[in-house]
Amino acid sequence: MVDEFSMAPTATPEQRIDQASEAIRRMAEDTMFEPRPQQDRWLHHLSVATRAAPLQSIAVAFLLGVFLARR
Repeated sequence: MVDEFSMAPTATPEQRIDQASEAIRRMAEDTMFEPRPQQDRWLHHLSVATRAAPLQSIAVAFLLGVFLARR
């Protein structure tokens, strides 16, 4: 019985390259549709607020930077 990932010793280099590229394509398709881990709630709300009110977000980021710099 031959496994789909095993390569026959009599395979030509071109066949082995084709088999490897097909395996890589399958792996890429499988990982492309995996759900991403959910973001933290505060990070999500911060990104939404940044898109909604960029000027206020810049002011908050500046004040946060000043606060962290003084530590």
